[in-house]
Amino acid sequence: MILVDKEIKKLIEDHQLIIAGYCSENLNGVSYDLTIDYTLDEDGKECVEYDLRPGETVFIKTQEELSIPENILGRVAEKNSRMRQGIVVSGPDYQPGHRTYAFLRVSNISKNIIVLSKGSKIAQIMFEQLSQKPDVPYNAQTGASFQNEVEYKGLGNYKKEYEQQTKQEIQEAKEDIENVSQKIYANVLTLMGVLVAVFSLISINYQAFTNAEITMPYILVMNLSMTLCVVIMLGLILIFINNAKNKKFIGIYVAALLVLVIAVIALCISIL
Repeated sequence: MILVDKEIKKLIEDHQLIIAGYCSENLNGVSYDLTIDYTLDEDGKECVEYDLRPGETVFIKTQEELSIPENILGRVAEKNSRMRQGIVVSGPDYQPGHRTYAFLRVSNISKNIIVLSKGSKIAQIMFEQLSQKPDVPYNAQTGASFQNEVEYKGLGNYKKEYEQQTKQEIQEAKEDIENVSQKIYANVLTLMGVLVAVFSLISINYQAFTNAEITMPYILVMNLSMTLCVVIMLGLILIFINNAKNKKFIGIYVAALLVLVIAVIALCISIL
């Protein structure tokens, strides 16, 4: 059951739900509007006014301190107006027994700079009545990392665990970059080899043409031989170095290679 305004107001008067920063103007029919106390920039500095750039994500602390009774759950929801502005707000479900200021993640998915100012409404919280109290509310949990969070704790007790996971992802990304770098380096070396082979064959062609009797079969043999070498070099790049897995492409490549080999052999036999 979702609490309505008069129920929310009554619990607040009894020093529950919101115990600091309450403003009656922020009370709605079935929710309460949470307001910004400060924004944390990328360096962790507290800013009373912050220009949120397109694509940027920050954390904000609310002016309201929550104290959730053991038979109620607090759910953070976006405000329609902020959603239309281009802001995405994410917040946890505040469990029974949780006392804390709300720290919300705010992202700008619009194309405009949006100013986050102290006192501005940023999200809303709804309160849901539970069927009964849990055996272990949040304030009784071992290692409740974000209980009584007055200043931003970051990852809290999960810091070591999550940082190890983050390092692992960074390491995997680093290995991917190194693999790409190695492929680029190998491709450059192979292309250099192709160029050297082409120029060498051109030189051989020139010398052969100046010292031999020029016939059409002879010209064809020389040029097909050069083409065959270039195709082999390019095949090494595409198949072996870059791990090409397209079976259709490999089939076409092998067929073209066989045709060139047979043509070169046949022409050589005809010349001899």
